[in-house]
Amino acid sequence: MAHYYDTPINANDASFEQLVLQARIPVVAVFWSARETPRQQLNAVLEQTARDYAGDVLVVKLDVTDAPQAQARYNVDTLPQFLFFRSDKKGKRSGFHPDKKGKRGGFHQGSLVARARGMPSTEMLRPWVEYLLERGPKPATGKPRREEPAPGKAHPLAVTDADFQRAVLGADAPALVDFWAAWCGPCRMVAPLVEQLAQEFAGRAVIAKLDVDANPVTAQRYGVQSIPTLILFRNGREAERVVGVQPIHVLRQKLEALL
Repeated sequence: MAHYYDTPINANDASFEQLVLQARIPVVAVFWSARETPRQQLNAVLEQTARDYAGDVLVVKLDVTDAPQAQARYNVDTLPQFLFFRSDKKGKRSGFHPDKKGKRGGFHQGSLVARARGMPSTEMLRPWVEYLLERGPKPATGKPRREEPAPGKAHPLAVTDADFQRAVLGADAPALVDFWAAWCGPCRMVAPLVEQLAQEFAGRAVIAKLDVDANPVTAQRYGVQSIPTLILFRNGREAERVVGVQPIHVLRQKLEALL
């Protein structure tokens, strides 16, 4: 009698072939890192998904420190990242299960059919799993777009240590973050430029401000030693930074280059 996993299982480079490419059923392979991924949130999503689809889908976790070859092989450039595998033979993979070594029978190796980036909720992940099982259409890439504010009404988003991961690194658009403090004179010169950029890029980019005195963890994480420092992010990673006061056209050009 076949054994079905109703919890996520861990894999590495040594077990990737067996657990992912040779699995009997479709696989959701999740590349993650303890340094860049909120572990509790990710585990909750994966555990619920594994329970909901037990017997239909195998949920596999790959810490990139243990799976650098698989990460490079599939060009996993941001974390967390979800890769969806199923065999070329429509519907099912026959004759092999991770628990039954050596029994390959009519085995068809799994192929990558889709990928999704970022930290989803269980509800956001479900349409991808349904697509993997050929029970629904392929979801649109990226997160649902927020309603765009009316012209002239947009303002920079105030972010904190608590929500930086979600609001900036998890955004589906490039982000510019102004690291500032209330006592900083040059920061007051940059502030109106950041306000203007928030209006110009409303709906296209995240324009945010982070008070370094109130949120020292994020400032230290990115090595902000003088302010104002403006850091641009794309796909959850720093793309460029500007230290000090710069003309608005310089900041505008740098943002446009990330779109």
